[in-house]
Amino acid sequence: MSWRHYGSAAFVAFAFALPATAANVPVLHASSTTPSVDTSNVASLLVIDVASGKTLYKLNPDKQWSAASLTKLMTSYLFSSGRRNWASKGNIVKSDEVGGGRLGVPSGSTMTFRDLLYSAVIGSANNAANAMARQSGYGSKGFIREMNRRTGLLGMTNTAYVDASGMSPKNVSTAYDVALALDAAGANDEIQKAMVSPTYRFTVATPKKVTKTIKNTNRLLFEEPDVLVTAGKTGYLEESMYNYAVSVRPKSGDGGELAIVVFGAPARADSVDTATVLAKWAWESFAWSGTSTVPIRFNRNLGPGIRGADVKALQKWLNGNGTVIAASGPGSPGRETEKYGPLTQVAVKKFQDAHKADILVPQGREKGSGVVDFQTRAYLNTH
Repeated sequence: MSWRHYGSAAFVAFAFALPATAANVPVLHASSTTPSVDTSNVASLLVIDVASGKTLYKLNPDKQWSAASLTKLMTSYLFSSGRRNWASKGNIVKSDEVGGGRLGVPSGSTMTFRDLLYSAVIGSANNAANAMARQSGYGSKGFIREMNRRTGLLGMTNTAYVDASGMSPKNVSTAYDVALALDAAGANDEIQKAMVSPTYRFTVATPKKVTKTIKNTNRLLFEEPDVLVTAGKTGYLEESMYNYAVSVRPKSGDGGELAIVVFGAPARADSVDTATVLAKWAWESFAWSGTSTVPIRFNRNLGPGIRGADVKALQKWLNGNGTVIAASGPGSPGRETEKYGPLTQVAVKKFQDAHKADILVPQGREKGSGVVDFQTRAYLNTH
């Protein structure tokens, strides 16, 4: 994506560069019309302006749906967290095979961890995703537990995972939660490079060396010259049909970076075409610059472990608007810090609960997560 915010503290790692994207909250043109998409043949749709957090279009964003291979957004994010030696050797064994899309290699084949990541992200290889979980340091079962724990750190309150590949229809999420996962995964340099690579070529020892070339399942990388893909992942199961999550920017002209999620399209082409129509509609229907727009104050999602000047600004905002971080000590009025710790998390949750109608209800949430997600930022940026 066009900016980075996930790096490492305890469980989540964060880099602190703020985005070089649009500086204003987009405003809908008075003459705009609704997008020309067939909403009868999809389960959910969501378009979010990444920089401001503002939702520009939605259809059932809180509907739980089988995530299919969009699960690999969390798999790749977790596997890439912390320090990972991408040149280290990994392997694929018989227990990694679960059917569906796979990297066609014999059991016992070895390759680098980078090759496994790229195979899972670019080619959506289920055996590569399971191999990453098995060799992550958590073990296969521990990796699933950690995937579910990370959902809380990202504010993904309506998501549950039972496997790392996405082959199980019991992996469920919502369009809104998937947008959060896409945001987190796309903030990692290695994952982002994989997501925007049209093809990837590497060598596998089987035991003799064999060269493999995989092509990205995201056809938007190949077909839309006016659209710059900054991150993306496809997914399919019979139970979910075609899911798609992508972040895009216009290659020219006005318009911010968008996170777009499509659930349940009847064909892969439909999922990509729908996302493309929504992107172009948003860039034409909203203004990102001009005197009528509101400057963005909080331009990245914030959660436990983050440090930065915007965390301090958040604490000051909360302290000055009725949700005091602490009565005394670090975080109290006049003693705000740059660390997003437990006191800040509790205060954010109270703030979200107090503004439930504006922050939680629009995305189908009942209780605050304590994470400054897209919807929370959108509220903060307009109040």
